[in-house]
Amino acid sequence: MGNITDRVGKKGEELACAWLTESGFSIVDRNWRRPWGELDIVARRNGVIHFIEVKTAQRLVSGFEPFLRANGWKMHKVMRTAQTWLSANRYTDETPWQMDVISVIIGETTPDIELFENI
Repeated sequence: MGNITDRVGKKGEELACAWLTESGFSIVDRNWRRPWGELDIVARRNGVIHFIEVKTAQRLVSGFEPFLRANGWKMHKVMRTAQTWLSANRYTDETPWQMDVISVIIGETTPDIELFENI
């Protein structure tokens, strides 16, 4: 079934997809991989393609918030992979797109989910 990190990450992605759908996004693709990177969630809202990096934690620890792990190098990899995804899916250079980060803290009761747009 995978290690605990994999299970927490998968749970975070499931919660993120549900939250995004409830917030008006359409999920287009998930876990799209290439040797140089992975796209956790590709979604669309209002004609814009969103490449969403999901960062998950089981509980909130000050100074170790999940979104802090979406550093410059990680987002560079997301950008490179997003450009490949757009090309592979025959989108034009005029297609509006952006990179987002969604932070998921699973918690003991209700998850805390926050979207950081256009990173």
